[in-house]
Amino acid sequence: MESLIRTTFPSGSGYTVKRRWIAAFCKQIELNETKNINDCLKRKLTYLMGDSTLCQWIHYLPKVVKKYVFYFYFETIVAFRAGIFKTHVLLDAERHILIQWKKHGHPFITKNLFSVKDENYIPWEIDWVAGDNDTAIVITLGQHFRPLPITIFIRRTINVQKAIEHLFLGMSQNAEMFSDFHGYIQNLIMRDVFVDLNVGIIDAWDMTIAYNTDNVHPPDYVIGNQINMFLNYIC
Repeated sequence: MESLIRTTFPSGSGYTVKRRWIAAFCKQIELNETKNINDCLKRKLTYLMGDSTLCQWIHYLPKVVKKYVFYFYFETIVAFRAGIFKTHVLLDAERHILIQWKKHGHPFITKNLFSVKDENYIPWEIDWVAGDNDTAIVITLGQHFRPLPITIFIRRTINVQKAIEHLFLGMSQNAEMFSDFHGYIQNLIMRDVFVDLNVGIIDAWDMTIAYNTDNVHPPDYVIGNQINMFLNYIC
């Protein structure tokens, strides 16, 4: 999926047909069955770093690939009781597949209890990754930053950019504060910050519009198409 590395897109990055996302800027194959997903992820380490929407990816994959084993990291009693925001791991020992989701650091706005003992910012997490052709990283930033000054989001994305460069080298919601107005500005900033890096952007914004869903945690068929774009990029 060579052209996915671009961070500039035509107006509208794709469209939907029978719940399948069709990208407007590249050719893609359908990677939604157990065998071709396993073939794609075989011997790969996949790190998902971000919010609860990205956590949906790690809950979606076992529904499609039945042999993945779910693990959780229990760092403290508080994390054990807190549950949903502890580190999640999917493992297929036979094919040497490991997929990990970990929440991003502050700000992380939620009504749920979670432990900060094992909390790191995404740039720090990236610095811990060895990185090679069999390592893939997916990042989400946005929703939890929307009620805060935009300068905080800009600094965070620039820090993530620098961490990626190093890697390549070596809930109470307020409607206005969390609105798409701020999200659109964040979208443009992220594209500008990462424009010179060989990274792909999965346009979840256009996907959710095309699927006519305004839920921050979209349905499984949307999540499946997001993952399909990701698999096309790394495979």
